[in-house]
Amino acid sequence: MQSLCKLSIRRRLAIALVLSSAMIYLTAYYQQFIMKAVFTKKRMATMRQNLSFLTNISTGVIPPEANALTAEEIYHRYGSELQVICPVSKRLGNKGDGGWDMCIYSVYKPHKECLVYSFGINNDWSFDDGVVSTYNCTVRAFDPSMNATDHRRGSNIWFYNQGISGSDFVNDRGWQLRTLESYVRLFNDSEKMIDYLKIDVEYSEWSSLEAILNSTVLSRVKQFGLETHTREISKKPSSVADLVYYTGLLRRLQDAGFYRWYWHFNHFGNFVSKNSNRKLTCCFEMVFLNVNIPYVAS
Repeated sequence: MQSLCKLSIRRRLAIALVLSSAMIYLTAYYQQFIMKAVFTKKRMATMRQNLSFLTNISTGVIPPEANALTAEEIYHRYGSELQVICPVSKRLGNKGDGGWDMCIYSVYKPHKECLVYSFGINNDWSFDDGVVSTYNCTVRAFDPSMNATDHRRGSNIWFYNQGISGSDFVNDRGWQLRTLESYVRLFNDSEKMIDYLKIDVEYSEWSSLEAILNSTVLSRVKQFGLETHTREISKKPSSVADLVYYTGLLRRLQDAGFYRWYWHFNHFGNFVSKNSNRKLTCCFEMVFLNVNIPYVAS
């Protein structure tokens, strides 16, 4: 009887030890689970939660029944609205044409291994040189219209006698054109973050932008400087279909998470509208922030 009692006590102790060990294990597992969930939540937080967005902005949608006047008004209003606020910015390059504004707030400020793609140089290197002198970025610069061969400018700028378009081909001028996705793949930059993408290519931006939106490359772009041009740059009137196309692509850009924090008219492109008799511009310079970029606390 005494041995049975002792055996019972031993069993009780063993069971208690097992239960205690199980509780310790479960508690540790639960703590790891909670910590992992918190870490994932922090890691998944984006700049969308850390920026101030403007309200009462237009939808950027031109209705099917719109006439030329309505379509023109919607395009120009949508193209000249700020959508998000960048509290800290810097002008790189010329104060006038050729320079570009860069948001340097939080994660948008270029890091030590920053990368810039710059399409459209036109022999004005002020922006590209400014990026290098200020942030020591690597710059890939493209312009087939300069009649210059591929070369290296200083230590950080690589120039390519090629341009950007909506597909990969050689045009009737003998220019090699490619999509942004093709260039990123060609230069083994597919896994890298592009700190600033600049496109100023005299109306070829639309087909280029469409191809960009149809790819996944924008998810790796922090900031996007874009000069847009309507047909009026060639002294031709934009049709309703043209304005629907332009506005639709800008709307898709917003849907992809790119919000306009800066814009201004390019006054070299001023014209008087035949629809409204108002002075308008064919050309906007816009800069967008990718609000889906992960937020990293400083």
